[in-house]
Amino acid sequence: CVLCRRIEADPDICGDKIEKHGLCAHVFCLHFASLLFRQSNERIGFMGFLARDIQLAVSRAAQK
Repeated sequence: CVLCRRIEADPDICGDKIEKHGLCAHVFCLHFASLLFRQSNERIGFMGFLARDIQLAVSRAAQK
């Protein structure tokens, strides 16, 4: 997961893993990431989260 950086994680804790557009993220990580907002259409990107927004969240976290 690009957000929590865990290769193996308990799906009961992190949620299912979604892979798209060369990115991999857990459902719960998407929902609880700082400043990551969901689009109104869930069919877009990762359940409504845009790949570019996920990349920005990862970049912001790396700068902290």
